[in-house]
Amino acid sequence: MRRKLLSVFLICGLLPFFLFGCGYGFQGSGSVLPNDIKTLAIRRSANLTTAPGIGLQFTEKLVSRFSRYGVVEVVQGTRDADAELVTTIKEVQFRVRDTTGETDIALEYDMELVISAELRRRNGQILYKNDAIKSVETFGGQSDVVVTSSSSFAQGGISADTLNSLSAREVTRGQGRVVLDELMDESARKLYLDSVAASF
Repeated sequence: MRRKLLSVFLICGLLPFFLFGCGYGFQGSGSVLPNDIKTLAIRRSANLTTAPGIGLQFTEKLVSRFSRYGVVEVVQGTRDADAELVTTIKEVQFRVRDTTGETDIALEYDMELVISAELRRRNGQILYKNDAIKSVETFGGQSDVVVTSSSSFAQGGISADTLNSLSAREVTRGQGRVVLDELMDESARKLYLDSVAASF
């Protein structure tokens, strides 16, 4: 019995050293940024698409994501910042994924969001750059193919009963708005993990 307890304590004691020694960590527990980068300014995201208002929306999601874990302090303006994050929403692509065989009506769509990002010191030195951060999600364009148990539908604010009374255009538009919001969340998460968070 004593030997078993000793083995358990030994394993539990050595596990953190093994995980962190191999480069594993939890999101927000560390940073790949140089030690002198303590504060970060996030510039309002440029929007090269025709989707209105998403530059500000995406910026707010970035501020929330980067502030959440406290790895760097998000500050207003570049004057007090050690580094600046500059992002551009390059594309919101909308493609038909699946159609009915007989009438060729669109059943499902793919939406893809493409973001570019650059993190640089105040002196202009680039710390991180990615010209194509891509996030993709599929959603239903007809009421009978929308997955009403999905998080996308739950965030849409309509009931399953109301869904049946909407036209295909209204369904597509409503689901598209929700999915775009989710894609911005996912893009902010990817950007944070790639540019700041320590590797798993």
